[in-house]
Amino acid sequence: MRFNLRAIPPEIIIAAGTLAIMALFSLLFALPIVAPSGDRAAFVGVHFLYPLVGVALLGAVTFIAGKRETALSFLIALPCYVVILFAHFNLKLWIPHINPVMFDEYYWATDQFFRPVVDACIYIRQYVFGFISYNANFYMISFMALFYTSFLYHAIKTPAVFRTLAVAVLLLQATGALAYLIAPAIGPFIYETGVEPSITIGQLRMLEFYHNSLAGGPAWLAEHGGASFTIGLAAMPSLHAAGAFLFFLFAWKHGRILLPLYSLILVFILVTSIASRWHYVVDVPVGIALAWACLRIAERITGKARDTIAADPAVAALPAAA
Repeated sequence: MRFNLRAIPPEIIIAAGTLAIMALFSLLFALPIVAPSGDRAAFVGVHFLYPLVGVALLGAVTFIAGKRETALSFLIALPCYVVILFAHFNLKLWIPHINPVMFDEYYWATDQFFRPVVDACIYIRQYVFGFISYNANFYMISFMALFYTSFLYHAIKTPAVFRTLAVAVLLLQATGALAYLIAPAIGPFIYETGVEPSITIGQLRMLEFYHNSLAGGPAWLAEHGGASFTIGLAAMPSLHAAGAFLFFLFAWKHGRILLPLYSLILVFILVTSIASRWHYVVDVPVGIALAWACLRIAERITGKARDTIAADPAVAALPAAA
């Protein structure tokens, strides 16, 4: 049978491309590829993979029910997302070794220009969202709530466009890791403390890892990177703002019932990302623009994939194209 590149699902192409880029950076800069260990492995599972495990189970059920096209899109998403997350966090750990020039001073100057925005975010977090405990880690919990809810809702309610969501999320994680390398920054918490003490503790721990990584080099990273797999520092762009906006935008198009909850969470994440001093003000619109671009590209990719299947019976007959 003639091999047809168009038959390869875009999820696999994105995952393979991201993995290849990670391997290339590892080779060029002699950087160790590490896997999560200990608490970091559990963190990755709870916060990133379990939502897609649920989707995979839904995929198995729909496959048994005879809806093969829908089921395959569910089942392809999980391993591809695992691969991209693996590459994403390795690239994030490598940032200071690939591009050691940090742009914090420049971004901090822009924060002073936009100081009223920073002060407004701090005020809103303290007084409008003051009922949310600073120790609740609601910043991360609310973000993951968007993740869980979006994948499960669209898998069940809008399976026809679920693949577009999956591709958009894959693109965001892949391009986000590469965007970190363009004009990297540690974050404004190195200049001033944010409003959430629990987040500040985490920031200081990550900063210590950052300095140790710089001092110890690749050999130190090879030894300690697994236990600190998810604590690489990268402020620009804000992928939390990007992810929250992506899920909001997708709900706007395909799940309006989610909008009241998503609007509240989106505002909270945008405000807290600045008030906690994770991010400079300019990190947020850049992240939002990246999310919008990833969704538009995903819509074009999945639309073309559907057109290819409809136009080419030979492609439609291949299981991978379903």
